[in-house]
Amino acid sequence: MTLLPITVPASLLDVHRLDPEAGGWGFRADHVVATAAGDTYVLTGLRRYRGHAVGSADPAEQNFGYQLITRYGSDGKPTATAVFGQAVPGGSPSAIPEGDATTLAVLPDGAVAVSSKPGSTYLLSPALDEVLASWPMSWGWETSRAPGTTRSPRRSPSLPLVGCCA
Repeated sequence: MTLLPITVPASLLDVHRLDPEAGGWGFRADHVVATAAGDTYVLTGLRRYRGHAVGSADPAEQNFGYQLITRYGSDGKPTATAVFGQAVPGGSPSAIPEGDATTLAVLPDGAVAVSSKPGSTYLLSPALDEVLASWPMSWGWETSRAPGTTRSPRRSPSLPLVGCCA
């Protein structure tokens, strides 16, 4: 069995001035997928919440919640990482929003499918550097109540966005 190092990109440690030895932030492992070729993909979460940070302009004080996918080679060394869920300070918005109950699947061509509740799926390139296609789905359930009626769920229309993103 190969033990994999828990990795966080240095850029995130730097921008948020996180000390790996200090408390105040959390890291969790959510899902792991291994391929026949020996690569391992690990989905993790990195989060910090501070009540006093709301509205702060300083990234070292801001709250954050990222999800990361790290690919490890058969030797156990990280070879690629994708960060999503929110924009990195100074960066562009995330093409994949943070999701609930997120899972991974590695397809035969090496592309990585990222799925989350209620049914959103995003297809990433094998290098984890591009969103090839996306099928986002909103929760879409609303409750309505007219006078004299009982509450009932109603499915609101949602249109899947299918496209290739550069």
